[in-house]
Amino acid sequence: MAQAKGGPAFSLGDLQAGAKGLQQVEDAPKKAEGKGDDGSDAALGGLIEIWNNHGGDIEAIYAELGENPGKAIKYPPSGAEDFAQKYLDGKLTYDGDRAQAKASAWS
Repeated sequence: MAQAKGGPAFSLGDLQAGAKGLQQVEDAPKKAEGKGDDGSDAALGGLIEIWNNHGGDIEAIYAELGENPGKAIKYPPSGAEDFAQKYLDGKLTYDGDRAQAKASAWS
């Protein structure tokens, strides 16, 4: 096929032939989000216990965890469960991987 000046370097037939060679790929199955089998309950319980031991004192809690309390001071959790869940989600720490590693100690 002769290419028109400024036109595409391929034809519709070329595109259709190439499309036939493509394989359909299925999406990976989504991981079920459940509680109880991955140790998250134990991790939550451990963090709730730390909260309760310190009466919700953010400075004391983070001193025990060896973490920077900046995010928790700026965005204070409403209670023990809120703290535990947000901490595990990495919302109250500067290093989410580190928070998960510490929490796994309670699992």
